[in-house]
Amino acid sequence: MSVSALFLLSSLCLVITAQGKQCSKPVGRQNMQLKAEYILKETFEDGSTVAFACDVGYTPAEGSGVITCTAGIWSPVQLICQRMNCGSIGDVPNGQVSYPQGTQFGDKALITCNTGYKLVGKSEIACGNQGWLDRLPTCEVAKCLQPSGIANGMFSPRKEDYAYREVVEYFCNKDYTLNGSKQITCEENEKFKPSPPSCIWVECKDPVIPNAEHIDGSRPPHRHKATVIYNCKHGYRMIGQATLTCNISSQWYPRIPECISNGNVVVGGLLGGLVSITVMLVQNYWM
Repeated sequence: MSVSALFLLSSLCLVITAQGKQCSKPVGRQNMQLKAEYILKETFEDGSTVAFACDVGYTPAEGSGVITCTAGIWSPVQLICQRMNCGSIGDVPNGQVSYPQGTQFGDKALITCNTGYKLVGKSEIACGNQGWLDRLPTCEVAKCLQPSGIANGMFSPRKEDYAYREVVEYFCNKDYTLNGSKQITCEENEKFKPSPPSCIWVECKDPVIPNAEHIDGSRPPHRHKATVIYNCKHGYRMIGQATLTCNISSQWYPRIPECISNGNVVVGGLLGGLVSITVMLVQNYWM
């Protein structure tokens, strides 16, 4: 056999050997894996192809995931997988949506309601492989149930329920006085504040002030906030206030004054006594 023939035969054997070499299981790039039909195989024949797919939560950004085994070597993986981005979940009327980590796969949208509104639905929604995993909740206005009634009074308006910040006003029957706040408001916790008032009977007794006389103001019965004015009689002076007001506790305020002698009457009496004594001494002297 000639040298040329021997060289040709050797080259042909090398080509056949190289072409028949198998490839081991390929390794993909970040955030991808072999498709299910290739996972269990450990070796692949020369010329065979396999495909990579992006991991759950990732989506193809560019390039192909298909590679080919050639003489025991896989062609380069061109596929690039990027994290899934769900984008904005949308707006919630009367509420706020925030994204503390972002809007990509695994991140969460947090939903809160404005003051006076309550959340109906989930407050957290995760970004999944196919988008957001739940629908948006709603923010409904807070409502208070009808407040309690009061004895000897009423409230308005009367309804089954009341929206946030809605006001209820109380009124008392004739001759009764409102003790507490006239208005109560529906708060964000669906409770009225402050507590309902009460209607009480207020009547102050006629003031008893020795040596004084009534000069102005109300006459019995003295109701809440009624005022009276007194003045001391001649020869007396007042300790306290001349004007009194009937308070919510059926008491006069400030406290009932006193009328005491102004001093002139006392001094006059002493002088009269001294004069009498003096006259008696003179008469005895001449006798």
